[in-house]
Amino acid sequence: MTTPEIDLTVSKNNLGLFEAVATLTLPPVTLSCVKADRDDLEYQLRNDFSEIVGEIVTKLIGDEF
Repeated sequence: MTTPEIDLTVSKNNLGLFEAVATLTLPPVTLSCVKADRDDLEYQLRNDFSEIVGEIVTKLIGDEF
């Protein structure tokens, strides 16, 4: 199993602003859910994936700062 990783580079650009370039590497993520309506199923899957990825990114970026 691959461990989630983030390659993060933060620098100041020529305008004096902080600029970040980040590459996120994830292992396969599998979800399962059941809904009566197909549109509800699509919505639930998108939300579940967003929540999982958001939590992973929050942890990885927090470790970098």
